[in-house]
Amino acid sequence: MIRHVVMIKFKEDAKQADIDRFVEEVKKLPHLNREIRDYSHGFCVNPRFHSGDFDFANCCDIDSYEAMERYMSHWAHLRMTPFLPDILENMISFDWEIDYHGPPFDEEAAREEAEKEKARVLPSHDDPGKAYVPEVRGQTVARAREMLTRVGLELDEDIEWIMGSVWAPDRIMACSPEQGSEVDKGTRVRLSVTGDWLCGPEPAPGPSPW
Repeated sequence: MIRHVVMIKFKEDAKQADIDRFVEEVKKLPHLNREIRDYSHGFCVNPRFHSGDFDFANCCDIDSYEAMERYMSHWAHLRMTPFLPDILENMISFDWEIDYHGPPFDEEAAREEAEKEKARVLPSHDDPGKAYVPEVRGQTVARAREMLTRVGLELDEDIEWIMGSVWAPDRIMACSPEQGSEVDKGTRVRLSVTGDWLCGPEPAPGPSPW
């Protein structure tokens, strides 16, 4: 089974009527082309949590590579081309083979892996006066503070805010000293954190796994 995804950026000066007409025609694809399975489409939600600045996407599953060839050359697909020149700024597509028969969820294995992950991101030091900087990259500032406290380190309140990123807001991209560094207990760790220029407001605080 092939999953086919298309993402579209509309021109800033595109007429809304032309965009609406395109969307209405796109909706017809699964009714006109027998190769399509599990079709969906929609406009980007706000706030945006990922990069690319695309406005619209559609997605479908197709049985095989041979079926993909038939889909791409089918008249119902080719007929979409004339609707695009006046509205299209950018478009990308991506296909991958999907497996519906993955292993079932294993609660015991998941629990074991969670313990391994905790040991990896929060390594303990044999010397009571020393600590390893935990792996805070990808965490929120609030959770990083908790992690640093757990190993006896402190958060430097002088945070470097990075404006614009593929990450969600309030996510740590780097720290100084670097993750894994051996430092004295009480050392202050300075964070580089994504701002909300791309993605909108910061997410609501949630329970920490640490």
